Amino acid sequence: MVTHRPGRTRIKRGQGLVEVVGVLICVVPAVLLVIDLGMVAIGAGLNDQACRDAARAAASGPPSDLSKGENRQVGSGTAPYDRAVAVVKKIYSTRLPMKVREKIDAVETVRDIPTDAGGAVDGEVSVKTTIDIFPPFLAGAVVGANGVSLNCTHTVPITYVVPNKNP
Repeated sequence: MVTHRPGRTRIKRGQGLVEVVGVLICVVPAVLLVIDLGMVAIGAGLNDQACRDAARAAASGPPSDLSKGENRQVGSGTAPYDRAVAVVKKIYSTRLPMKVREKIDAVETVRDIPTDAGGAVDGEVSVKTTIDIFPPFLAGAVVGANGVSLNCTHTVPITYVVPNKNP
């Protein structure tokens, strides 16, 4: 005769559902955090490209002043600054939760200006850009409404050539 003891059999209904919920509780926040960190990485790369291209644009024409000078701040209304800002405005506007600031810092150094015979200007332009990144998920909740701000600086030699004034 077979006796049956109560409590020896286990009912397994719902165990799979509990395991899936337990895994999702761990996996979903990890995936959201990876997406946030990916946004920050994309923003850093975008800012680096914007800064490099803005510095190249600022250095591609005549300096703000054709006189020698060390570490001159280049402001709005000058040709190098306007060229750099135009690159940032036109090329680097995105629909992502990040924005490169249109206000940049530009500093130029002119070491030598050629005479009337013309020639290349010896100097460099340094441009600093800032990007504001607003991660959409967990990291966004941690950093708040201000987001994450990253800076980048590139220095490029001036490539302007003064034309020859003597025919």
